[in-house]
Amino acid sequence: MELLRQLDEEATKRNAQIKLSSYRQQKSYANAPISPRITAGYGDGGSVSTAPRPEYPEEQLILSEQGSKYCGWIDWAVNSCRKYKYRELLKIVYCEGYEEDHGYYMDKLAQRLDKYDLSSSTYFKWYDAALLDVAERLNCQIFKQDNEDIKKVE
Repeated sequence: MELLRQLDEEATKRNAQIKLSSYRQQKSYANAPISPRITAGYGDGGSVSTAPRPEYPEEQLILSEQGSKYCGWIDWAVNSCRKYKYRELLKIVYCEGYEEDHGYYMDKLAQRLDKYDLSSSTYFKWYDAALLDVAERLNCQIFKQDNEDIKKVE
């Protein structure tokens, strides 16, 4: 008989935050211009090694492709959240690139949801629920039994 595993909510939320927080960096790679005519003539300034190293345009193409795939994966996970308010909250905080505090996020979310009595406690309750919801889709949930096994190994 298999034991029922309990979700470690705090570790799961941290794990989801880590995955979501790299969205903007990956988006910048996906949208970066690649100009092989300008960059191919210049080296990277490092010493010559025996291992073959891809040229700058090739690296940028690889990063661009990886970035667009990563962003597509995150977009899919956010857009498949169960509730509209969770989708909008995660888009505002992680995908749209606002570098403000949660007060600005609350104002933006209240405008999008046409809900003008959004309190700070409601915002954080939705935020926690949204992180747990998207963690399920990103397959980054951490269970208490798994977490204890990790601690034993360390």
